[in-house]
Amino acid sequence: MVVKSQASKAPPTDMSVKVGGRVFQPALPVIDGAAPTVLEQGFQTSLNAFIQENIPLEPQEGIKTRERVLNRMGKLCREWIRYVCLQKGLPADSAGGQLFTSGSYRLGVHEPGADIDTILVAPGAVRREDFFGNAVATEDEANEAHRDPNSLAERIKRHPDVTNFVPVEGAAVPILTFDW
Repeated sequence: MVVKSQASKAPPTDMSVKVGGRVFQPALPVIDGAAPTVLEQGFQTSLNAFIQENIPLEPQEGIKTRERVLNRMGKLCREWIRYVCLQKGLPADSAGGQLFTSGSYRLGVHEPGADIDTILVAPGAVRREDFFGNAVATEDEANEAHRDPNSLAERIKRHPDVTNFVPVEGAAVPILTFDW
């Protein structure tokens, strides 16, 4: 004889969090929204002790520096998107776009000095060519190709705080790596 117990279904727990005006929710439904058990609290205590002993925390000044860099980078990206949209005859108010963080920084588990992975979401009118700028051959002595100085790649490359700039044009999505 098989006995099936029917656990009463509790209403789903709202795990959404509002950050900077945006609401974030778990990607998957919460399996168990109940308060942690004593055993689970013990595991959490052990994990916290391990983290404090073995994983360095970002000092407050480092956190502020990261926030300043992300704000400046976001501003530069929004200005570039606005420029591209205006060049294509689109109204200025249609020039949206947003810079998002991902990876260890987004998850809050980065170490001091770790990189910040970002994703720039731009309107559909912004193309790959706008991102890198089209190379234009010149007849100067070095016979180098020059890029549109208003492309995002060139704007970032010329920024006085940027070093180690490397565009990855052959990737499936446009990638720029650099130190700011």
